[in-house]
Amino acid sequence: MARRRNPRVDRDVRAALADALMTEVSDPRLALVTITDVEVTPDHEVATVSWTTVDPDLIASPVRGARRPRPPRPDQVAAALDAAAPLLRGAVGRRLRLRSTPELRFRPDPVAAQAAAVERILRERRDADPGPGAPS
Repeated sequence: MARRRNPRVDRDVRAALADALMTEVSDPRLALVTITDVEVTPDHEVATVSWTTVDPDLIASPVRGARRPRPPRPDQVAAALDAAAPLLRGAVGRRLRLRSTPELRFRPDPVAAQAAAVERILRERRDADPGPGAPS
């Protein structure tokens, strides 16, 4: 008989990861990361973690003279998550005390990427559209 996934374990791993990102990881590339979903295999060997971050292209440019650091690009966030995976796995293990702590595999949230693409298209259309009453 095949075992089914346990949504409670998914939820608990997600909460433990979010807490560990806020309290135990000091990498500035991970400051604006949101864990959107976690799917743990029934045997608890692997947890696939979906994440999202602020799109640097959607952030307004700084006001005159003000210097704000730009948020990291998604590829930088992915590299930082991969580097922090052993630390995060240990944090999950300490917080949840599962029989076995799952290996963490990170992937960008596809829904967030699709939403960003739609936002980009809408912005381009709005910028290209002269608006009502404009001469043709």
